[in-house]
Amino acid sequence: MVRKTILLAALACAARGQAIDWIVDYDAESLPGAAWKTNGAPNATIETGGLRLIDNGEGFANYRAAWKAVPGHEIVVEAVVKVFGVTGSRANKTAASLWPWRDGAPVSVLVSDGRHQEGLVLFANQAASHTDRFIPMDTTDRFHTYRLVIRGNDMSIWVDGVKKVEGQGAFWKPAASPEAFIQFGSTARIATGDALWSRVRLGLRKAAAPAAKDPVKITVGPAWEIPRADIRQTRPYLYDMGRGLLLMSVAQGPDAFYEPYGLLKSIDSGKTWTPIPGLDKLDTTPLPCLRRPHGGILAVSRWTRTQPDGRVVGKTVHLDSTASKFEMIDNEIVLPKEFTNESKGDQIICERHIWNDPDGGVTMAVWSRKGVKLPDGGRTTVRMSHLMRSIDEGKTWTHFSTIGPGGEPAVVRLNATEQTAVIRGDRDSRMRQMFSHDAGKTWSAPVYLETGKVLPDLVSMSNGVLACSFGRPASCLMFSLDGGRTWSSHHVISDKVGFNYTSIREIAPGKLLYIHDAPKMTGMIVDVERLAADR
Repeated sequence: MVRKTILLAALACAARGQAIDWIVDYDAESLPGAAWKTNGAPNATIETGGLRLIDNGEGFANYRAAWKAVPGHEIVVEAVVKVFGVTGSRANKTAASLWPWRDGAPVSVLVSDGRHQEGLVLFANQAASHTDRFIPMDTTDRFHTYRLVIRGNDMSIWVDGVKKVEGQGAFWKPAASPEAFIQFGSTARIATGDALWSRVRLGLRKAAAPAAKDPVKITVGPAWEIPRADIRQTRPYLYDMGRGLLLMSVAQGPDAFYEPYGLLKSIDSGKTWTPIPGLDKLDTTPLPCLRRPHGGILAVSRWTRTQPDGRVVGKTVHLDSTASKFEMIDNEIVLPKEFTNESKGDQIICERHIWNDPDGGVTMAVWSRKGVKLPDGGRTTVRMSHLMRSIDEGKTWTHFSTIGPGGEPAVVRLNATEQTAVIRGDRDSRMRQMFSHDAGKTWSAPVYLETGKVLPDLVSMSNGVLACSFGRPASCLMFSLDGGRTWSSHHVISDKVGFNYTSIREIAPGKLLYIHDAPKMTGMIVDVERLAADR
């Protein structure tokens, strides 16, 4: 049946005039032959259906074959695989916590053309690129045919004949060597995998057209570290107050409720940062910050607390125009009952996006995290993102609208009526996007993006480009030229590992200040040029 499926797919391609010259072809009827170099000590057997590769926890093993790239041709990689299981890379962690950046991939395909390399990673619950593209699916139910189509720096991903990932800019990582190769098996040092490989092959076909040009040109300037000797800083949240003042809220704890934060300020475009006395190493330190029309700064603490009477209370901070002096007051967060806190583990969290409204009020993004009982008696946690409004300088915040499911929302106003939001990917890794056409009162159903995963940030730039930063397992940027309806430009800014939380602000026309925390707090300037359509 598997062989028949492959044959039918090949015939369909030929019928469309897309003849593929398969120059490397392993049919799994015997162990890989002389064309394949063995890395490690494979636990490999031929079974009904293909080659069974099982990691034994004592080291990884894979097979690699060389090939020769041909200019002007697309690379087509095809793998027919059934996954039996994948373990995590750390004790008490699931396979979803595993990424090739950290420990290697126990069930994967890697391809290099001698200039760049990328590929496919198979978990039990999803297929993914080695970086930031995700396909939620069951890889264990049966054999699936995975196809990578590489043209220039683009790499689309197909599953069983259906395109699942567009893959603009996905074939990005510089090659480790000038040798072109295809590799399958495990590269993991700790995690283990068990899969049955029915076929692995690589072919070339003449490209029908040149690869589409990236509509956005970026130039990444030299990186600089943002040091702190007395405490580890992670998870940056940037704010441009104008008048040459930048603020940044940073986490200073172990990624837990009520961990401390610090509020820092910079007057040299983010090169150096100074903690604001009295707003450092506190769980009441503000996170979203906003310059008000009167010149002062309004800021709100990330964490809120449920009172004995059921009210949810946080902190609002009023700073002077230079963020040198402040006062802190209690505020109240009022959400509908289905979203507000009821048990100890429930939490309402104030997020980074906040803006002034024409009527003098303020709108802020928040998200609720609430335990909900399931029909079978179990419990689950429901995360929802919302907009809140205040008309009394942050003393009370009332529900304005619910954006949609998920936490860590990034919200941007494109004009007086149009808004879009990108929300963190959760169990399936993919970020979700929503749209509002009535100034945030109502929101569209979620659109699932092919990218992920954590803490998206959005900036509508002066050149008409919408920028979105996000992270994990790398620190990335993507751009849209049509208000977020399509994301036509993707870039990995850093593949170093950490929390991989990111933040961006346009500090001059066409210039983004980009800060990420992998592995240390790091800043850089990214020049963003919108290219003419005919270039």
